[in-house]
Amino acid sequence: MPRIQLLPSDLINQIAAGEVVERPASVVKELVENAIDAGAMVIDVLLENGGKKLIEVRDNGSGMAHDDALLALERHATSKIRGFDDLAQVHTLGFRGEALPSIASVSRFTLITSTGAEEAIEIECDPLTGSRNSRPAARDRGTTISVRELFENVPARRKFLKSADAEFRAIVTIVSSYALPLPSRAFRVEHNGRTVVDLPPAATMRERVIQIIGDEAAPYLEEIDATIGAVHAAGYVTRGLRFGSRRNQYFFVNGRLVKDRVLTHAANRGAEAFDFDGHPAVVLFVGIEPELVDVNVHPAKTEVRFRDSGAVHVAVEQGIKRALGGAEEGSQLLQAAGPPSSQVPSSPSGSPSTLFAPQRFDDAPAGYRPEFTPLFQRQSLVQPPLREQTALIESPAAAKESEPQLGDLQGRVIGQYRMSYIVIDTPTGLRLIDQHVAHERVLYDRYFDRAAANAPVSQQLLTPILYESGAAESAVLESHIEELRAVGFDMERFSGNVFAIASVPSELVKKDVDAFLRKLVDASLDDRSHLQHLREKVCASLACQAAIKVHRPLSGEEMARLTAELLDSSNPYACPHGRPIIVDIRHLDIEKHFHRK
Repeated sequence: MPRIQLLPSDLINQIAAGEVVERPASVVKELVENAIDAGAMVIDVLLENGGKKLIEVRDNGSGMAHDDALLALERHATSKIRGFDDLAQVHTLGFRGEALPSIASVSRFTLITSTGAEEAIEIECDPLTGSRNSRPAARDRGTTISVRELFENVPARRKFLKSADAEFRAIVTIVSSYALPLPSRAFRVEHNGRTVVDLPPAATMRERVIQIIGDEAAPYLEEIDATIGAVHAAGYVTRGLRFGSRRNQYFFVNGRLVKDRVLTHAANRGAEAFDFDGHPAVVLFVGIEPELVDVNVHPAKTEVRFRDSGAVHVAVEQGIKRALGGAEEGSQLLQAAGPPSSQVPSSPSGSPSTLFAPQRFDDAPAGYRPEFTPLFQRQSLVQPPLREQTALIESPAAAKESEPQLGDLQGRVIGQYRMSYIVIDTPTGLRLIDQHVAHERVLYDRYFDRAAANAPVSQQLLTPILYESGAAESAVLESHIEELRAVGFDMERFSGNVFAIASVPSELVKKDVDAFLRKLVDASLDDRSHLQHLREKVCASLACQAAIKVHRPLSGEEMARLTAELLDSSNPYACPHGRPIIVDIRHLDIEKHFHRK
C-alpha cells in the first residue's frame, strides 16, 4: 500500500478553512464580499452570541440559478475568473472559489438564493456527515446564507475563539470597513435581536466617512488627492484631530480592504511632520492598474504586492502631506493647538481637595515654588486608605534586594522636578515619583475596588452629555455599558450611534469624558493591548484620564498625600499600563559623580 495518498475532499475543505476561516469575522468578511460582488445594494448581517452561534448575511444581489448554487459549494468553483490571464486582471473582491465550501465544512451551513426569474433553491450542509440536501424555497431576488455553530466539528479551533463581545466588535469593524468605499449601499448589523449598526446610503463619500468615524471628525477632514505615474491616492485624513491608536485608519486598493506595510508606513511618514500626539484618521483609496498589483498573495486576500511599491509610497505620502498643508503650515498648526497635556479644564469650585482637580499649568501664579514638608510617614494620610492591607507591599518587585523596601521608607518631600515628578530625599538617596502615573495607580485601585463592591461613586450632571460615535466605536461602548455603570457612569444608547450620559465618576471632569471614551475604545480595539479583562480596561482608561497631569504644580501637602496613597496601592512600582512610577538615584552614585567616593 502506498504511503502517499490523496486526501478526501471533506478533509481538504477543513484544511482550506484553516486559512480562510479563522474566526466569525472571517466568515462575515467572505460573505459580505460575495454580496458586494453580486451587486447588492442592501446587506444585512444578523448575529447571535458574537457570531459563534449564528451568522446570517442577507443581500438583494443578483442571486444564483439552481445549478450555479450547487456548484458554488465545490472547491475552486467561481464565476469571477476563467483563465490564467484573468488572474492578473481581478476586478472583484472574491475570485478563489474557496470561501463557501470552507465555511460549509466547519459549520451548519444553509444557502437560499434566487435570481428572481425562477424558483429559489435552498441547500443545507451538515459538517458532521458531509451531506448536502437541496429543495425548492421561497425568496425574492438575492441570497441568504446562514452559518450556525461555527467550528462545531472542530472543537480545538472553537476553543481559540475570543469572547462573544470581542468577536462581535471585530465583525462590526469588518462591516464598517467594507461600507466605506460604497456610500451608495446600505449596511446593517443586528446582534442578539438588536440593531447595532445602521448605515443608510450616503450622498457622498465624505458623508459615509463621517458615518463610520463619527461626527467629531467632520470639521477636521481634509481631502487626499495625488497621482504619481499609474498610482492615484484619494481619500480623507483628519487635520488637527488624532486618536490613541490606528483604529481609524483604513486602506483600500482598487476597492479591496488590505493590510499593507507600504501603505501604513507611507501614511505615517506623511503625517509625522505634523508632530501631534496620537494618529490621524486616514481613509485611503489607492487606484492602480490591476496588472500592477498582485492580490493573490494569501487566501484571506487582505495582503497585496505592488510591482512598484516606491511609486505607491510616494503617492500616498505626498497626498497626505498636501492634505495636511505641508510641513511648514503643520508646524504653525501645532503651535496654535498647544500641547494636549495642557488642555486640562479646571475643577468645579468648592472641591474639597485640589489634588484631584486638574488645573492648567498656565494658571499657576508667577514665581510659584512648591512648599516643602517635614518628614512624612505612611500614617500621614489625609484620609484612610480604601484597602485594608496587612503587608505594606505585596509586589514581587519589592522583594528584590536591589530595590528598597517602600514600607521602610522615611523621607522628606523636597519639591517637584519640571512640575511632573515628585522629588523625595531618602536615607539611601533621591527618589523620583511620576505624579501622573502614581495617581493613575491610586485611582485604578479605587475604581477596581468600587466595581468589585458594586459601589460606584458618581456625580450627577445638570444636563446629560450626548456622545456621538462612529459605527465601530458604538459597538465597543455598547458591550462595555455594564462595566461603565460599575465605575460610576449612567450611560445608555440614545439613538443610532448616540449615547446619553447622565452621570460620571466623581473624579472625572466633565470635559474629559470624550477623551476617556476614546481611550477606552483604543484599549479595546488595539490588539497589542496587554489588558485582558473588560473591567481592567475600563478602570485603567478611566484612571489614566482622571489622573493629575504632568506640568501641574502640587503643594507639599498634595505631594505627601499622593506618595502615601501610592505606598498603600496594590503595586507602587508600575501603573496599570505597565509604565514605571518610581526611579531611585542612590546617594553613593551621586557622590561618585562628584568624586567623593
